[in-house]
Amino acid sequence: MGWILFLLFVGLPIAEIAVFIQAGDIIGLWPTLGLVILTAAAGAALARSEGRSAMRRLAAAVEAGDTPTGPLIDAVAIFLGGVLLLTPGFITDCFGLSLLFGPTRGLWGRAIVAFQARRSGRRPPSAGPGPRPGPGGTTIIDGEYEERPDPPQPPDRRIDP
Repeated sequence: MGWILFLLFVGLPIAEIAVFIQAGDIIGLWPTLGLVILTAAAGAALARSEGRSAMRRLAAAVEAGDTPTGPLIDAVAIFLGGVLLLTPGFITDCFGLSLLFGPTRGLWGRAIVAFQARRSGRRPPSAGPGPRPGPGGTTIIDGEYEERPDPPQPPDRRIDP
């Protein structure tokens, strides 16, 4: 976890500065600054519209009595994407845009769920039924069963002499 935080707070700004320098060399200072401001404004507008639709889906799921896991994950991803787009930098803009668009947001969600499932030793939800490792080396087999009453026994057919 320490390395991730180090890369996030030290490595990412250094990479962003390097990309700024390269973009400035290629297109110039003012167009680079204009792109940074444009992506922040466009990202805020896109995050607002996507966020509204995510909140409507969340409210609809709650009203229907469903578990709002999917819409809640969408709302968090949209919020995080908006924050990344408001953060100056082209790398963070790419990640932010990928969190704002529905298809790529779904890919991120599935990747995170699969990562968490592998990390905790569980199978991802899409893996389907079947044996999986359990605690202490035991095997867990998911399945369904139905309790049935015992079938009626035929009467005893003794013949008395």
